[in-house]
Amino acid sequence: MSKSAKIFDARRINKMRWIMGIVMSSTVIVATAVMIVFNVTNFFQEENIEVGFGTLRMFTTLSNIVAAIAAFMCLPFQIQGLKKNKYKLPSWIVLLFFVGATGVFLSFFIAITILSITKGFLIIMFQNSNLFMHTICPILVTLTFVLVLSDVRIKFRFCFLAVAPVALYSLLYYIMVFALGVWEDHYEANAFIPWPVTLLLILAIAFGIAALLRFLHNLMGKHVSNGIKRYYLESEDYELPRISDAVAKLAQEESKFYAEGDDIYIPTDIIALLSTRYSASIVPVDILYDIYLESFLRAIKKPEEAK
Repeated sequence: MSKSAKIFDARRINKMRWIMGIVMSSTVIVATAVMIVFNVTNFFQEENIEVGFGTLRMFTTLSNIVAAIAAFMCLPFQIQGLKKNKYKLPSWIVLLFFVGATGVFLSFFIAITILSITKGFLIIMFQNSNLFMHTICPILVTLTFVLVLSDVRIKFRFCFLAVAPVALYSLLYYIMVFALGVWEDHYEANAFIPWPVTLLLILAIAFGIAALLRFLHNLMGKHVSNGIKRYYLESEDYELPRISDAVAKLAQEESKFYAEGDDIYIPTDIIALLSTRYSASIVPVDILYDIYLESFLRAIKKPEEAK
């Protein structure tokens, strides 16, 4: 494969990611729904507190529901973005998914360590609805967040936001279990070490998980962004005599995704990359923007608006 072909593939990775996003977001929703139905109806006739409506107070269930809600909110933007070649999710949806992913991965960590030690690895990770709760859903949510929803860069301070639900639930859990004695100590918080120490340890682990997920998410986003930048800076597709030709070509490519009634926007970031490629910093950007707009309007057969 030639260098240009590799660069071309790097630019097209967005389309592949969003197709994957639609599939994986849908799968997260379905898997979470199956998990909830199995637990609420006690489909497997289990004798524990994670069945019936009692399951809705479990942190594992709640965090999976948050992730599924975020996945559901992603779908309209992913479907529309795929149609119009616009690959950008609202930042608040990505942050909501971040919160859900942190909680789900924390549940996975607790299940594969503490609960597996006390109740058995195969039972906790694979028996009945645990297969969805502790294995399938956490893996799907984590992969979706890290590999697919990486178009929004997450700042470090949002790790505290991701941990906030863990802190609130921990406070509720310790009140209901140790202060009031209403709930059973299902998470074995007092089994090995005093529960106040467990509380601090859980919060530290949750913050570490949030920081790790953020790092992997941003790393993937940087990889995709760099691939797209290399396309406009190095690809043979934009190896034209003048920058005006390159900007006009960009406009013609973008016009293919225009539908009547859509807003027209000028991709200033891409035009800046082309300007760097052609060493055209002395060319006023307003002129490049005018070239883009005129070429775009001609491509969609509205030359009168270009005047």
